[in-house]
Amino acid sequence: MARILVTGATGFIGSHAVRRLADAGHAIVATGRDRARLASIDTRAHAVVADLTQDPLEPLLHACDTIVHCAALSSPWGRTEEFHSANVLATERLLEAARREGVSRFIHLGSPSIYFRFRDQFDVGEEFQPPRRWITDYARSKWESECRVRAASGRDLQTLILRPRAVFGEGDRAILPRLLAVAAGGRFPLVGGGQALIDVTHIDNLVELIATCVSADLPGNARAYNVGNGEPVRVRHLLETLFSSLDREVRLINVPRAALLALAALSERFARLRPGRPEPRLTRYGIGVLGYSQTLNISRARRELHYRPQMGVADGIARYARWWKAHVHP
Repeated sequence: MARILVTGATGFIGSHAVRRLADAGHAIVATGRDRARLASIDTRAHAVVADLTQDPLEPLLHACDTIVHCAALSSPWGRTEEFHSANVLATERLLEAARREGVSRFIHLGSPSIYFRFRDQFDVGEEFQPPRRWITDYARSKWESECRVRAASGRDLQTLILRPRAVFGEGDRAILPRLLAVAAGGRFPLVGGGQALIDVTHIDNLVELIATCVSADLPGNARAYNVGNGEPVRVRHLLETLFSSLDREVRLINVPRAALLALAALSERFARLRPGRPEPRLTRYGIGVLGYSQTLNISRARRELHYRPQMGVADGIARYARWWKAHVHP
């Protein structure tokens, strides 16, 4: 069994990764910045409060074989320097400490947000050329962090990158809660009639793959792997399934994509003029991810990592609904 450092252990993906890896019998060092949340994670893990951007990292990595790097600042809005610090600088420091401490495997959680464009995209593969102009600083920082991981890969440090799309499940604090917040008033603006075809990933499928990557024979050359459920779904169908599972009556209102994008652009412009530049209610990226189709080709993960998603979208939403009713709105 391995000794594994899981970063971002207080986050949605990180906390599930800790639990799955502990179930497999691995010794887990779990780290995050939120002391209160860290105190509530799986008791089988050794929890350590740490800031990856400034604290000494060698003590975290003592005797560790593997790092599962889940920590990241993930948001469609924010300051460039904050994304760089949390996503690029933290990754650089962790890689440097890993080499010094003799860590042999580095599993990096990347993001398919790097693929996003204001157009439909189908069967997107892992090969990627960065755009001249990034749509979000988050996507830019995730790509730059991937570049650091590739540069650090070598005979003594195997690295790989997983790019999971729209991860959801019990404990999700981003994807489904954002949708539910929009629908709080009983209405949901459906971009372009909800006809966009998108991929999502249930958390169980992702953490099962992470567990596989800890011990599998890997290429070790910082290859990137798209991760999804392998069953693209229409946005309208996804929302109808979600609201029905939660017994929520929500009226879906068709809104032209161009109109919402124009309104989001105006909302962003006003937000930049306000003190602190708070996140606007509408962002072009937020509208775009629901208004444009994007499906991922996951054949590389199937072929090389033997990835076989077991939890389907419908079953995953049903499980989320049961959790939501028991823990969020009992």
